[in-house]
Amino acid sequence: MQNDLNRQNWMLIAAAVLGVGVSLLAVALIPLAVFLKPLNAAFGWGRAEISLAITVMGLAMAIAMPIAGWIIDRYGIVRPAIISILGIAAGLLFMPTAITQFGLMGLYVTAGWIGAVGTASSAVIYVKVLSAVFDKSRGLALGFAMAGMPLGMAVAPLIAVTLLQAYGWQAGFYGLAALPIVIGIPTVLYVGAHAPAMTAAGGKPSSRDTSGECRMSDAMKTRSFATMFLVFLVAALALHGIQIHLPALLSDRGVPQHLSVAALSVMFVVALIARVVCGFLFDRFFAPWIGALCFLVSAIGVAILILPGAPAAQVILAIVLFAVGTGAETDLLAFLVSRYYGNRAFAQIYGWLFAAFMVGSAIGPYLVGLAFDQARDYTTALAWSSAGLLLSTLLLASLPRFAKREASATAPATAPAE
Repeated sequence: MQNDLNRQNWMLIAAAVLGVGVSLLAVALIPLAVFLKPLNAAFGWGRAEISLAITVMGLAMAIAMPIAGWIIDRYGIVRPAIISILGIAAGLLFMPTAITQFGLMGLYVTAGWIGAVGTASSAVIYVKVLSAVFDKSRGLALGFAMAGMPLGMAVAPLIAVTLLQAYGWQAGFYGLAALPIVIGIPTVLYVGAHAPAMTAAGGKPSSRDTSGECRMSDAMKTRSFATMFLVFLVAALALHGIQIHLPALLSDRGVPQHLSVAALSVMFVVALIARVVCGFLFDRFFAPWIGALCFLVSAIGVAILILPGAPAAQVILAIVLFAVGTGAETDLLAFLVSRYYGNRAFAQIYGWLFAAFMVGSAIGPYLVGLAFDQARDYTTALAWSSAGLLLSTLLLASLPRFAKREASATAPATAPAE
C-alpha cells in the first residue's frame, strides 16, 4: 500500500488513540483499583475481597473476547462497538446501586457484566481497522494507537479520584461511565465512516478481500498460533503479576515513597514511548525478534530486582527495563496476527490470543501474591517471572517468517463504509 501516512490516515490514528484510551481496560478495569480504600472504609471489606472484582472482570473479558471477535468479523465494528459502549456505561452507572443493595456479590456480578459486554468496543476494533488500512507503516500506526491505553489508564483514575473525593465514591463510577459515551461513541462513528468498507460493515469478504488470508479454523491449526497463545499467556502472567505488586515490592525494599512514585511514573513514560518505538521497529525488522528483545530486556529488569540490598538507583533501572516489555505486548500481538493471518478473521484470531493474554493478566497478580504469602518475600515470584519472560523470548524467536501477501488482501483505505 502506497502513502500509508497521509492526512486522512493520521486522523484515523488519532481517533484510534482516543478510542483505545476510553476502552474497557482504561475506564473500567484499571480504575477499579482507586476504589479499594473508599469501599473498604464504606463497607469494611478487605482489599483482597474488593480486588477480586478486577480478576472477575479480566476473566469475563477472556471468555467473551473470542465471541466478540466473531461478532466483529461478521457484523463489522460500528454496531457491536456502540452496543458494547452502552453496556459498559450502564454497568458503571448501576455499580453503586449493585454494591449498596447486594454487597460484594453485586460488585462481582456487575464487574463480570462490564468485562463481558465491553470486549466488543475494546482495542480490537481499532487495531483491526488500522491493520486493514496500513501496510508499510502498520507497526507504527498500531504503536501510536495502543499508546492510547496507558494515556487512558493515567487519566481515567485521576477523574475517578477527583470525583469520589469531592462527591463520594458513587460519583467516581458515574464519572467513568461518561467517558465511553462522550468520547467513545463519536470516535467509533468516525472510525467506522473512514474504515475500509468490509472492516466497517462486516459480512463475508469477497474473494478480492481474502487473497492469501486465513480463516479462524485454519489459523488454529498452525504452529504459530499455538506458539503465540503460549507466549502471550506466559508473558502476561509475568509482566502483570509483577506490575500490580511493584508498589508493595518497592515499599518492602525500603525505597522512599517519593522515589517509588518517581519510578512508577518513569515506568509509565517508558511503556508509552516503547509502544511507538517498537511499532516503528516492527515495520523495519522482523517483528518477533524485536518482541523477543523487549521481553529479554524485561527479564533482565526482573532479575535485577531479585538481587538483595540493591540501591534505589539500581531498583529504578530495573523498573525501566521491566517497562520495555509492558510497552510492547498488545501492539505486538495485533501486528503478528495481521502479518501471519491477514484481516479476514482478524478479530476472531486476535480475540483468542488476547483471551490468553487476559487470563495471564488476571491470574498473574494472584499467583505473585500467593508466592509472597508462602515465602514472605517476592524472590520466588521474581525468579519465576524472569524465567517466564525468558521462555516467551525463546518462543517468539522461534516463529517463522511472514508469508508474502498480495496487495489486494485488504480493501483500499479510501473505500467508503457500507
